[in-house]
Amino acid sequence: MTIPASVSFSVTDVTIATGGTPSPATASFKDAVLASGNALRMSIQADATNFTRPVEAGGYIPASNLSWTINGATNGQGFAGTLSMTAYTEVYESNPDATSGSVNLAWSLAAPGSGVRAGAHMLTATWKIESVVP
Repeated sequence: MTIPASVSFSVTDVTIATGGTPSPATASFKDAVLASGNALRMSIQADATNFTRPVEAGGYIPASNLSWTINGATNGQGFAGTLSMTAYTEVYESNPDATSGSVNLAWSLAAPGSGVRAGAHMLTATWKIESVVP
């Protein structure tokens, strides 16, 4: 299993969306052993409502400002979505009985808007990988 360890955004204009690096970021699996007829599902959830800001002043960037589109999937289907702290959002589901597969994600950070201070804003997220009956 390989999932993106980190994605970074170099925001130069707080009034426009910024693409993430690397682009695409690939999530993949190989040599999977699933119950007969099952599929592998990948989902993600933010660990906080907002990015942690670098200083105790300025506005917060909501986790929901982070979204992704799909730039291709193998042996399954990818799903575009928006990061949430309240629920896992599905990113990929393999075909039944697939032993390998991947999805390419193009991450985007919506315009954070004025009031957000410069510096490294951080957000962690948790991936959920599960075998499911499609």
